Amino acid sequence: MATALCLVGEATVRLGAVPHNAAMNDVLAYLQTQLAPFDEVPFNAVDSALLAQFCMVRGEGIMPQVYSGEASETASSKAREGCGPLSELRGLLGRLRRHASERAAEPSAAAERDRAEVAQDAKAPVDPVRFADLMRAELFPTMFSGMHAAQMKQQLFWMAASPRFRDLLIYDHAAAFDEARDLQFAATTYVCPGHFAYVGFRGTDTTLTGWREDFNMAYRAPVEAQALAARYLAAAGADSRLPETLLVGGHSKGGNLAEYAALTAAPEVQQRIARLYNHDGPGFKAGLFTAADYEPLAGRMTKQVPADSMVGILMESFMPVEVVQATGRGFEQHSVFRWVVEGADGEAGRSNAEGARDTGEVRDAETARNVSGALKAFATLPELPERTQRRAEALARWLASLDGSECEAMVNALFAALKAAGITDASQLFEGGREWAILRDGVMGAPAEDRTIMLNALRGLTRAFSDVTAERNSARRDAQRKAKAERC
Repeated sequence: MATALCLVGEATVRLGAVPHNAAMNDVLAYLQTQLAPFDEVPFNAVDSALLAQFCMVRGEGIMPQVYSGEASETASSKAREGCGPLSELRGLLGRLRRHASERAAEPSAAAERDRAEVAQDAKAPVDPVRFADLMRAELFPTMFSGMHAAQMKQQLFWMAASPRFRDLLIYDHAAAFDEARDLQFAATTYVCPGHFAYVGFRGTDTTLTGWREDFNMAYRAPVEAQALAARYLAAAGADSRLPETLLVGGHSKGGNLAEYAALTAAPEVQQRIARLYNHDGPGFKAGLFTAADYEPLAGRMTKQVPADSMVGILMESFMPVEVVQATGRGFEQHSVFRWVVEGADGEAGRSNAEGARDTGEVRDAETARNVSGALKAFATLPELPERTQRRAEALARWLASLDGSECEAMVNALFAALKAAGITDASQLFEGGREWAILRDGVMGAPAEDRTIMLNALRGLTRAFSDVTAERNSARRDAQRKAKAERC
């Protein structure tokens, strides 16, 4: 979930970042080298990040659809009989998609694309599929939309080839998109037969609708996608086709949806969740949940944020946080393709695995298996760097200073500014590093009332950054004086 709140703050107070270093292992190197099956090497956070990222693949027409009118012969009896959470979810998603299509008299390019993908559902398989079944080049232009299309194609290839991932079964792809409702949602379930089901939620795509729903989280709960995520997990929990063990996760907005769904799940579903993963997803508006709401999942939660996080530090969460090393700076580190995977010896340097990836091949199975032991988990830091702590504190203080109506007015003004700047797709914001110039031009070209709201928001955010920086600097000087006095 990208946010212009951070774009504004970063443009105003550049807090520094980690330099890009291409000589690092990453999740694609892990895919090519970690060949052990899950019963030999247990599921870990890198596996979760990969499956969470794969939720960005558009599965219409190539994955079994949860809202299909048909049900597999292997589906549970309750699903076949048309009752229970799965059937209810099918009906709801079907209605949402029909209504969205009917309302859009002059649909945007994003809505037109969604219509085309809905039309593909008639060709969708009924039974679960494997990653190799998705290797259909004619569908790649719509499958791999977004900011990381090239990496996603590599990811599909290596997941289809990997003995660790190739036999996973893909169940119940669900997607809903409605510009009028500010709704962008998708989820997919990946099953390792006899072991676990991973319930994964999609992050924000490049549509402004998806981004608008993200910003709505600052003052509204639940947003439409959160409510659907809760229903989807409930349906998965009631599906007798799935193993007893559930893993739940997502990246960015998908991490927020995973966290929301797990926290609001019925106790019998929560008991089955072996691990909840939130990969750099935002939290929730203050007060939506308390620490007590997290207690049923204690010891089974991991929230990961990169060192230069701009998303996972937003809003309120009580999940334990793990700081991941990443390449690039600022929003670049939001991508899991930038996250560093360490070796078995704890080193995060370049390995033979990366050389194999660069040449596009692993020479033979024995070479790959020898290398596979060198990649095991994300490289981490003991805590967030000082600059990121300041950023998180300033953003929290600033958001706390705004009430719901002020947040809503600011979000309305922001999207009016984006419209005034001619932005129709979020990817335009990041072309050539011109996001601040585009946002500035949009604000200055917006109606006077919206311009005033945005400029006031900018002043408030700038003031929060300045206050936090001054307070932390003062506290550091006091600590230094105290330490000096004690030495004397």
